[in-house]
Amino acid sequence: MRKTLILGLGLLSSLLFIIPARYVYVCKIMNNCAPISTPTVDWSASLRLMNGDSMLLKGFDHFIFDKSSISPDLSLNNQDFLDQIASYLKANPTKHLTITGLYRKSEAGESSGIYENLGIARANTIRDFLVQRGIDVQRISLDHSAIAGEDLGMPLRFDLFEPRPAGYDEAGDLVKTQFRFDNMTFSDANFEFNSDVFKPGSAFNTWADSVLIYFNTNVDKSLTIIGHTDNLGTVQYNQDLGLRRAQSAKAFFEKEGLKTTIRTATKGEKSPIANNTTETGRQKNRRVNFVIQ
Repeated sequence: MRKTLILGLGLLSSLLFIIPARYVYVCKIMNNCAPISTPTVDWSASLRLMNGDSMLLKGFDHFIFDKSSISPDLSLNNQDFLDQIASYLKANPTKHLTITGLYRKSEAGESSGIYENLGIARANTIRDFLVQRGIDVQRISLDHSAIAGEDLGMPLRFDLFEPRPAGYDEAGDLVKTQFRFDNMTFSDANFEFNSDVFKPGSAFNTWADSVLIYFNTNVDKSLTIIGHTDNLGTVQYNQDLGLRRAQSAKAFFEKEGLKTTIRTATKGEKSPIANNTTETGRQKNRRVNFVIQ
């Protein structure tokens, strides 16, 4: 018994020496240890409603979107957040809301229905929930942004704003985008850079198919196509490029047999929806807007 105990203690002592020694050799000398993973950020209770720099609602859980999904499973906490936003908008009729939807790096290039990316599609899903709560769809604009990685812990942002009076124009103001069926915007992904050759993507084709059906039963409606650019190049060149892109999109619909009145216009670089100081912002500004009236 005593001999067995001594052998056991000896084996334990050897293990206590071997384990740290092996760690030093494998990890420190050979540099062959997997890095210790850092815990993911806890985004719970970090959802908020912003009014400029003021936080009007806080402490709510973020909506959760599975990979490539545009519809979250709404928790009671999510429902409460939407209820409170709807109540605020009803009590403050001059306020409008922008919902910004985000998407993962691996989701870049994915579209959903008539929406060019999952960020817009996710924001639209939430807009629909608010419309179901009695909010006018025209009071809710949409925006989108990509994140650098895969942790979509904060997939949506909610920002209140007060629209400018009709005719008001101030340098630096950004236009709000609707991304509705009757007021749809598509980016320059449908054009090569600095080109007016129209190459519609899958989201545009899906929307265009619906437009053709719509005008077959709404012959009194018309379509206005407005071209926009970033601020690279001269003002006059951008005015012309925006118009040429609008005309190229018009030619697409005419080739598809659309018989309604189609008007074209350009705003060139004059109506940015994002800051032109970044490539991401400039890419958003290079767009074509389709308005059904």
